Amino acid sequence: MAATSLMSALAARLLQPAHSCSLRLRPFHLAAVRNEAVVISGRKLAQQIKQEVRQEVEEWVASGNKRPHLSVILVGENPASHSYVLNKTRAAADVEHIDERRICNAVSPDKDVDGFHVINVGRMCLDQYSMLPATPWGVWEIIKRTGIPTLGKNVVVAGRSKNVGMPIAMLLHTDGAHERPGGDATVTISHRYTPKEQLKKHTILADIVISAAGVRQKAGYITPVPGGVGPMTVAMLMKNTIIAAKKVLRLEEREVLKSKELGVATN
Repeated sequence: MAATSLMSALAARLLQPAHSCSLRLRPFHLAAVRNEAVVISGRKLAQQIKQEVRQEVEEWVASGNKRPHLSVILVGENPASHSYVLNKTRAAADVEHIDERRICNAVSPDKDVDGFHVINVGRMCLDQYSMLPATPWGVWEIIKRTGIPTLGKNVVVAGRSKNVGMPIAMLLHTDGAHERPGGDATVTISHRYTPKEQLKKHTILADIVISAAGVRQKAGYITPVPGGVGPMTVAMLMKNTIIAAKKVLRLEEREVLKSKELGVATN
């Protein structure tokens, strides 16, 4: 399978992801009303994170380790998915079309940079360290790096997809004191069967609304589409890649050490 180097992926000009997602936050003060929302630049935050990853990779390579590589397996014929792969990796990858769940679970959890393996999903739901899906992690990083409080806040997540809506809800509502700290927010998940009247009531009460529709009016902060969560998705994918590379190498080193110890014991 063809692979593209992490640094090549970082250097490429990266476009909007298949899953468009936006973040809307109401003002957290009652004394004043904003005339227009503050736009949170996902591109600027993504550049910051990619620079952090770039430096981490160079230090990793300078220490004598192999440069991380990212391989892609694409499932299905969704044009948006094809565009996502092309724009995000800029790679000539061999593409194989097979059952989605089967291939997600066939990838080693330690190399699963998308965070789709059942083990990584389970660990995320148990508030344990795991590979997090890139888009939800991107939303979470925007909130944290912008300094927006989530403790005790009301959040509405519009969408319940297993790779975006559900993980975002998990990250926001879980305990901030656990192994993988969460946002301690009160989260409501809406979907296509949520009555519009109920959705309206929830969003009126919400401090934060995360949805696929950009909302500018009556919001304290927003991320634009494009240029908001999209670039962050790519940045977090790159961060997962270097995390995976380090983890796999450590496992390989342990196996080599174990083999040597067994060899000594046998002799």
